Amino acid sequence: STRQFKRPGGTRKDELPCHQETENRRSRFVEDVHTTIYKANYTDPHLTVAQLAKYTYTSREHLSRVFKEYTLESIHGYLTNLRMQHCRNELADGTGVLDACTASGFANYSSFLKSFRALYGITPAEYRAQLRQSRRTP
Repeated sequence: STRQFKRPGGTRKDELPCHQETENRRSRFVEDVHTTIYKANYTDPHLTVAQLAKYTYTSREHLSRVFKEYTLESIHGYLTNLRMQHCRNELADGTGVLDACTASGFANYSSFLKSFRALYGITPAEYRAQLRQSRRTP
């Protein structure tokens, strides 16, 4: 099926397939979500999927579904990965593990430790030690 629309400033009608229009809207929506994540500061421990849904004027379920369809990653997983990257950068800059955890937006230290170990196969302290060792070794 197709939807007709008027071009701005003109009377000529063109046809755009509905699936293409829907795909364009989804793409813009996901881009808006990415922008919102950065503007809302992903390192804020109070930033949740529910908060993002409020910011994007949609339901949590819709946000999660469209984001995953488009990116192949859950929004929660994406937010966690952003925070983990931030944490790794903090650790690389010499920040202590607990400080890096809180500065990266993790509210629960033990949950953070489990997630870090699950993602990277080592603890944050081991990661930091590896970084220090690699900087000493020529």
